[in-house]
Amino acid sequence: MGAALATVRDVNGRDGGTRPPSAALPGDLSETAQAVAIARASDAVMVEVSDGFCALVGRPRAEILGNTADQLGISDRARLDWLIDHFPERGRSHRQRRVFETPEGPRLAELDIHGIELAGERMIVSVITPVPADEPHGDVEVLAAVLDAAPLGMVLFGPDLRIVRVNRAVERIGTIRPEHLGVRLLDAFPQVSPEIVAAVTEVFAGGDPVMGLESTGVDGRAYLLTMFPVRNAVDQVEQVGCLFLDVSDRVSAERALAVSEQRRREILATMLQAEEVERSRIATELHDDTVQVMAASLMALDRAALVAAKAGVERLASALGVARGTLEEATERTRRLMFELRPAVLHDHGIVAAMRLLAGQIAQEVGATSEVTGPGGRYDLAVEEVVYRSAQEALANVRKHARASSIVVRIVEHDGVLESEVADDGCGFDLDEVRARPGAALHMGLDSMVERVRAAGGEVTIDTEPGAGTRVRFAVPTELSSPRA
Repeated sequence: MGAALATVRDVNGRDGGTRPPSAALPGDLSETAQAVAIARASDAVMVEVSDGFCALVGRPRAEILGNTADQLGISDRARLDWLIDHFPERGRSHRQRRVFETPEGPRLAELDIHGIELAGERMIVSVITPVPADEPHGDVEVLAAVLDAAPLGMVLFGPDLRIVRVNRAVERIGTIRPEHLGVRLLDAFPQVSPEIVAAVTEVFAGGDPVMGLESTGVDGRAYLLTMFPVRNAVDQVEQVGCLFLDVSDRVSAERALAVSEQRRREILATMLQAEEVERSRIATELHDDTVQVMAASLMALDRAALVAAKAGVERLASALGVARGTLEEATERTRRLMFELRPAVLHDHGIVAAMRLLAGQIAQEVGATSEVTGPGGRYDLAVEEVVYRSAQEALANVRKHARASSIVVRIVEHDGVLESEVADDGCGFDLDEVRARPGAALHMGLDSMVERVRAAGGEVTIDTEPGAGTRVRFAVPTELSSPRA
C-alpha cells in the first residue's frame, strides 16, 4: 500500500482547480477518517478503501473490497459504465457534489475523482468530503439550490464546451447526468447536433442569446433550447447556460393540428371536386333538356306570331313578339349559365383563353375594357379549374359591385406556382367591414374563393380600399403536374 500511496502522491496537475490527491489523502489510507476509495478503471472493482469511507457507507472493509459500487448499492451500473468509458487521463480529475446514502440517511458530499496508475494499471481514486449540515450557504450555494429546484432543465458549459453543471430537472430528462460533469460536450455526446454545438460557440463568441433550438431527450420528449451568456465581473462571457423547456405537448398539438388541417384540405378538395362534377351534370342537363325546350318554344312563338300577322290580329302578334323577346333573353342567360357551370373553352383551350372570354363578357356587360395576359401552355385541369373559379368569383364581384371602367387579368408562372391577379379601377370597398357583415353575399364569395385556393395549397391576398379599386392576387402550386403542350 506504501507504493500505492507514493504513486498517488506523485500525481500532479488537474482540471478545474480541484486539489490533487496528495493534498486530499493523509499518510495512512486505511486508517484515515477521510472517505477514500480506489477502484480499478477496467471493471470498477474496489481494491482499497479508508476507514472514513467504510464509516460513510456503513459497510465493513471486507464486504466492500472485491465488489463494485453498484453491487454494494452505492452507485448504479450506468453511472459506473459511463465513468469507465470516460475515465480521466492520468493526472486529471473533476469535482462534483452528490448525495450519498449513509446509515444516518442521505448526506451531501463533495466528490473528487482522480485518474492514477498503480503498477501500470489505471485506477480511479475517489475522495469524498461530507458537507457539514450547518455549513453557511453563500450566494453560489443559494444559486445552486435555486437551479436544482427550478422546473426547467439547465446546463452550464465552459469555454471549451466542458459541462460545468446540471440541475435536477436535466437529470430527470436523462440526456445529461452528473457523471458528465467535467467532460467536453462532444466527448460525452459525439452524436450531438452540430446546431447545438454551433449555438454554444456563437454565444461565447458574440455574447448574444440563441433561442428556438429543438432537441429530443432520451425519454423521447421534445425540448426547446435557449442558450444565454453568463458574464463575469468584467462583462466577459465566462460560461454559457442552456435552458431546456419541455414542449412535447405543444409539438403533439401542432402535429395533431397539421394532421387535422391536412384532413380538412382533403375533405374540402373532395367537396370542390364533387362541386365540379355537379356543375358539369347541371350544365349537361341544361343543354340537353332546358335549352332545347326553350329553343322549341321560340320556334313555336315564331309560328304563332306569323299566324297572328296573317290573320290581322296585330295586338296578338305584338304580345307574342314581347313574349318571344323575354324567352330569347332567358335562353341567352341559360346559355351563359351553362358556360359558367362548365366552360368548354377552359377544357379545350386552357385557362388564358377561358379568362379572355369570361373577362370580355363581363366587361361588355358593365361597359368596361378588359385585358388578359398569361402563358400559352396548359396545366393540370384541376389547377386550371381552381384558378378559373377563383378568378370567376373575383370578376363576379367586379360585375356586381365595382362600377369599373377597366378590368385587367394577369397570369404568370413562377417557380412552380401559377400566380394570378384580377384588378379593376372601380369603387373598391372596406374589406374588414364587408367581412364583419354576417351573411353578406360579397363576404361569402370571398370566403369561398379563399377556401378554394387554400384547399389547393395556395394563398390569397386582397388589396382594396374605398375609391381605389380592388386587386385580388392568388397563387396555386403546379406540382401536381408539369405544364403540358
